[in-house]
Amino acid sequence: MNVHELGNPQGQPLLMLHGGTVAGWMWGPQVPAFGDHRILVPDLPGFGASNQLPWRSTAGTADALAEVLAGSSAHVVGLSLGSGVALQLAARHPHLVMSLFLASAQVAPPRRRDVLLGRLMLLGWKQRAFWVATAKAYGLQGDDARQLIETGLGIDVRTARAILEEVRLGVPPAVLAAVTTPTLAVAGSLDSGTITGASLDAVHAGVAGSLVATANGLHHQWNVESPELFNAALRCWLDDGTVFSGLFPYRV
Repeated sequence: MNVHELGNPQGQPLLMLHGGTVAGWMWGPQVPAFGDHRILVPDLPGFGASNQLPWRSTAGTADALAEVLAGSSAHVVGLSLGSGVALQLAARHPHLVMSLFLASAQVAPPRRRDVLLGRLMLLGWKQRAFWVATAKAYGLQGDDARQLIETGLGIDVRTARAILEEVRLGVPPAVLAAVTTPTLAVAGSLDSGTITGASLDAVHAGVAGSLVATANGLHHQWNVESPELFNAALRCWLDDGTVFSGLFPYRV
């Protein structure tokens, strides 16, 4: 697995796990703000510089990341697919995870119409026009748009199909129950209903002691949409273990 190591080699490790249509480059707005940490940014199997590796599952990817960490514990931040992998890592290798910051996590099974939309997306997966439209929908421009397009075209449709089928089932309650590390889950208030509602509910109910919050007026890729808020929220969590005042508590 290709892993970029950045920041302070002597700092606390910070493992950053990307979403399902991008690669490690999506953390560009965050990396400079956390240079005091030893930052580990993998391209997960099937994505970016690791797209020659087969995607197995979120659990299998978590096991591969445990090998990358090689016994060193880390704070873990994930977005979307990365949040699902982060939960598996914390459940399967709890000694390696100091804390979890879960952004845009699809924990509850998505709505039927979202599953059908995902299957329709697979029909255009290898078409450049599809990725150009996706970049526009994400509000990406310039290099960010170019990176999304090239990353997307490099993702094998079999990888996308396997991930879609796993996401369709949701995160098993047993996985949530096995997570014992401090956990904060945050969703953009304008994300899909199952992420902003049911998934936050599932984390709050399933992960003991977890905190959940919303980022007002933001969508799925809110680390890019509002990097200032994302960075402030992550910094507050890493340094103090508290919910940033600019977020809105979803459950008290």
